[in-house]
Amino acid sequence: MAIIRFTDRWLQSPGTTPKQGRAEFVDAICPGLHLRVTTKGTRTFSVMARVRGKLVRTTLGKYPLLALHDAREAALLKMREVDQSADLHSAAAPRQSLTLRQMIDSYVDRHLKPNARSWKNIQAALLGSMKRPSRLAHLHARQAEQISKADVVAVIDRAMEDGKPQAAVNLLRYIKMLFNWAADRDMVVANPFERIRPPARTRERDRILSDQEIASIWRASFHLANPYGQMYRMFFLTGQRRSEVATMRWCEISERTWTIPREKVKKDRAHAVPLTTTGQTTLASLPKFNPEAFVFTTTGGKSPSSNFAKVKRELDRLSKTAGWTIHDIRRTVRSKLAELRIPREVARKVLNHEDGKVDRIYNRHDYAKEKREALVKWEKRLLTIVRS
Repeated sequence: MAIIRFTDRWLQSPGTTPKQGRAEFVDAICPGLHLRVTTKGTRTFSVMARVRGKLVRTTLGKYPLLALHDAREAALLKMREVDQSADLHSAAAPRQSLTLRQMIDSYVDRHLKPNARSWKNIQAALLGSMKRPSRLAHLHARQAEQISKADVVAVIDRAMEDGKPQAAVNLLRYIKMLFNWAADRDMVVANPFERIRPPARTRERDRILSDQEIASIWRASFHLANPYGQMYRMFFLTGQRRSEVATMRWCEISERTWTIPREKVKKDRAHAVPLTTTGQTTLASLPKFNPEAFVFTTTGGKSPSSNFAKVKRELDRLSKTAGWTIHDIRRTVRSKLAELRIPREVARKVLNHEDGKVDRIYNRHDYAKEKREALVKWEKRLLTIVRS
């Protein structure tokens, strides 16, 4: 980790915010003072001190609520207590020895569920599911503090050997997140896996469907069983994420607008998606069981359709198009909006891409008219492509 002379100007600089993961810095003036910065720009001060031969982290507070000079004073006070042989946690109850499974359960309930919309995916990776056991299953019963780097590296290596580099990278990231959280709460002394490097370099996909591929996939979707054909056409017509379209409910649709509730999107507010004429016709071809029912369902509205892999293989066969993903449709829609000269800001609003912090706070315009005009233009272009 980098050693930096902390100043208020440096602390407030956007350059300290990492693009991914979490960055950690050590103060050159007060070496025991650490700063952790998340991708969202949250800055947290902590102090690291060696107690009985082990490094112990104590969280001090978040900047700027905790001023820099106050953080330095607090760090010096903690380190002075250690120098005087006062155990940082002598007044606290002895640390309870937890199994990995117990620690994961606590992490999911106390941190992931309240804070992470993708908590189910992380929980599935750490704990597994009925259909797919976790790669950590053989470690669940072991005491968390007894799990070594070699144990984790072996798990990650097996994922790589199975030909799943992205799964290996994700799992390692989730393990680090888990142990960082546990270390902050004194469930474990420290995160022993912090310095394990990702086993593979993840690459951003840049696949965009050609007009011929768009036409082939669109036409082939009419030969899929309901509701999968309609679902794929809605991917093209709206440009929204797979999970958002797949879990659409009838109560989210009002006249010509589909409003995705805030708990389903990455932002902290609901996202309104204008429905074009073709989008409305596509939805009208599906049975409406009740207002709370899922739109794309094979269970009478009780649960959303899944089985994406099987349906995707069938669509590849019918369209004679392969090597693409559902998310590539979203990327294609964004690129087509640019081709149609849709202003960048409007295109971002259509796809509900993240804004800068200042825009999120001060720009409260809903862009309803602009989004509708953009999607109508894209619908016209799309229908021209599939009819050519």
